[in-house]
Amino acid sequence: MVATSFVEATLFVEESAGMSKYQVARRCVADAVAAAAADKVSPDELYEALIVVAVEGLVKSAGAKRAAEALRYELSNVGGDVDTVFLRSR
Repeated sequence: MVATSFVEATLFVEESAGMSKYQVARRCVADAVAAAAADKVSPDELYEALIVVAVEGLVKSAGAKRAAEALRYELSNVGGDVDTVFLRSR
């Protein structure tokens, strides 16, 4: 569900109660993928835009140092050596 109004955004928050931060994020990404597909935006373009927006938000909320640490961690695990899906199932 892509929130197009305050009411829809409020309903999303209520429906997300009790979900982990990763469940909420995955749901938002799935909604964004669906919205992008409807506008003929390719998944790779969307994911890149999501990264840019997410990094921007992380820098604003946690600072540049924390954002850089998070990005380094994610990049170091792109090869799949660490089961991040398991680690994030919490």
